[in-house]
Amino acid sequence: MINSNQETISCTTETSENAIKIGIAITTEEKREIYHFRFQAYVEEMSKHIEEADYVNKLLKDDLDEWGFLLYAKIGSELIASARINIGTLSDFPEKVVKFLSLDRFKMYFDETGDHRFSYCAKLFVIPSYRSSPVLYLLMAKCYELSLHNQVQFVYCACNFHLLRLYEQMGFHRYSKNFVYPGYGLLTSVVFVLDDIHHLRTVRSPLFRIARKRGIVNMHAVEWFHENFTRNALMINSQLITEEELWSLLCNALNCAPTEAIALLHELTENEAKSFLHSCASLVQCYAGDVITNQGDLSYSYNILISGKLKSLTFHYPIKEYTAPGQHFGANGLTEHNIHTEDIAAVTSTQLLVLSGAAFPRFFHSHPDIAHKIVRTLSSSLRIK
Repeated sequence: MINSNQETISCTTETSENAIKIGIAITTEEKREIYHFRFQAYVEEMSKHIEEADYVNKLLKDDLDEWGFLLYAKIGSELIASARINIGTLSDFPEKVVKFLSLDRFKMYFDETGDHRFSYCAKLFVIPSYRSSPVLYLLMAKCYELSLHNQVQFVYCACNFHLLRLYEQMGFHRYSKNFVYPGYGLLTSVVFVLDDIHHLRTVRSPLFRIARKRGIVNMHAVEWFHENFTRNALMINSQLITEEELWSLLCNALNCAPTEAIALLHELTENEAKSFLHSCASLVQCYAGDVITNQGDLSYSYNILISGKLKSLTFHYPIKEYTAPGQHFGANGLTEHNIHTEDIAAVTSTQLLVLSGAAFPRFFHSHPDIAHKIVRTLSSSLRIK
């Protein structure tokens, strides 16, 4: 177990990017500020119902905070982002963390090499006004630095579906089935292979600028990971599939052009739809029993059924089901954050097209004409309802 209070490298990094300061909380006051910041983010802004939250003092913390590195980003005295990274062996982590990250699947590599140390990054949040700034990259760069310093090969995270593109752009891979973490909903495990310089170059990860300066890298870890994890045809990396490949895959799954099956795309030309989907969509595999939307939660994506069957757990008489390929379900989280009105779960193995509300602002900036069409279509559908 690596204790954050025993950190030996620089704890603070100042950048010229809007004077953003990245640091590691050491004092009780610094840590409490981060716990309060988290409460504001997850409970007050995102309306998460988290059992471990202290609603009286407005703090959000857990046992991993006791020995993790609590990272923060500030401009002046303003806290604008935070994250936590824990570095240790499997035995250092709670059983529930080992289970939901499927870390037993990496035991073979650890047994082969005798290196059992890995990193788990969580509680990453950036305030809305700085989500287009370099702060996310700077926090992840600090996680990268800490992991390298402690001879780690794999960095694990978990994210909701609307953030998959963001993590894949950073260089992470999906590698396991989804899981539910109480209060945070349905999550996907992702892993960053520190020595996979080729992958970072391919996806144009901002971390490549750091990785390419490294001398000796551990190609055994890279080759082992790809041999064991990246041949799953159901886990389609949004940064590796081409625009034409994505379109062809959807045409085959829907048995028609996406512009015909998906109402949101009806006003777009084929080329416009291709550009939009490739910029904002992730294909996600779900399994029977996965609860995809939760009543009362804010939506951060626009979800479309591609194959399989879903049903409402909220409305029973009559039974409400989603079975039509191309059908939208849940609240609109693409252009605004609406609240889900029902719990919706997968009945069978199901493939979804998740349009990310986190990716849409950038697409709007680069393709305003297409984005305006999408907004008008959504507005029209709401008026009809």
